[in-house]
Amino acid sequence: MAANPARPDWFANIGVQLLAGAAAVYNVVQLVLKLVDGRYGEAFLSFAWTVLFGYVLLESLRFRKLQRQEAAAGETPAEPTRPAEPTD
Repeated sequence: MAANPARPDWFANIGVQLLAGAAAVYNVVQLVLKLVDGRYGEAFLSFAWTVLFGYVLLESLRFRKLQRQEAAAGETPAEPTRPAEPTD
């Protein structure tokens, strides 16, 4: 199974994973604080940010694992193919 060519190589970078994890943890804390204060609209926004950063973290980890499996199998990532230009 080849990696999704739409994802850039930096997506599997450990810095991206750390940043996404830290942002997700920060937003979980903000979510709890806003729920305790009764600010439900702002809490929903923190929830949405948590979901977004959590998704980035999980997909980055999955992409990194896929890159390692391809490297171990000796496969090189396939270059994305461009659709053929229509000719008249």
